Amino acid sequence: MHGPAPAPPARPAASVGVIAVRVIISVLTVLSLGLLSWVAMLRIAIMRGRGKDWVLFWGQLVLNVSCLGMLHTAFADSWISDAGMAGLLITAVAVVIHYLIADLHHHQRPHQAGAPIPMPVPPVPYGPPQPGYGYPPPQTGTPVPGHTPTPIAPQPQPQPQHPAPPRIDQVRAELDELSDYLRRKEGR
Repeated sequence: MHGPAPAPPARPAASVGVIAVRVIISVLTVLSLGLLSWVAMLRIAIMRGRGKDWVLFWGQLVLNVSCLGMLHTAFADSWISDAGMAGLLITAVAVVIHYLIADLHHHQRPHQAGAPIPMPVPPVPYGPPQPGYGYPPPQTGTPVPGHTPTPIAPQPQPQPQHPAPPRIDQVRAELDELSDYLRRKEGR
């Protein structure tokens, strides 16, 4: 409730292997003039496993085969061949951009796709505020003539279930020694 908010989890830096795969797939897509763009789309579909990514993969594959068919020698000197090559090049650029964005977004998330997002702070149970945590003790109310108010007994505070780690005990002992030393020094 009070105090600093929990820090968001740190994003892990991309490993060398992830960056190498990004570079290899992007370079293969561009150097093959779009013929291997299906590799990038297949990686995204497998990696994220969403239906939208599978639809994009199959749609891109059909477009790729269609553009490849337009490059047939029967259409060598016509606009159809030019349109097929333009389609392959545009597809290659679009797939590389989509692949890099999707891969970056996928690896920046701290959780796996489909997994629930963990809550950063456990839920606080509802109820009246407990005294001793910055709240004043509960009031017994205003006296009503002819009625004796019954005091509200404070609820006992829960005891820690886990014993303090030895390091805390050591720090406490050192602080006690320091306090004693300072008291003796001031007394002289």
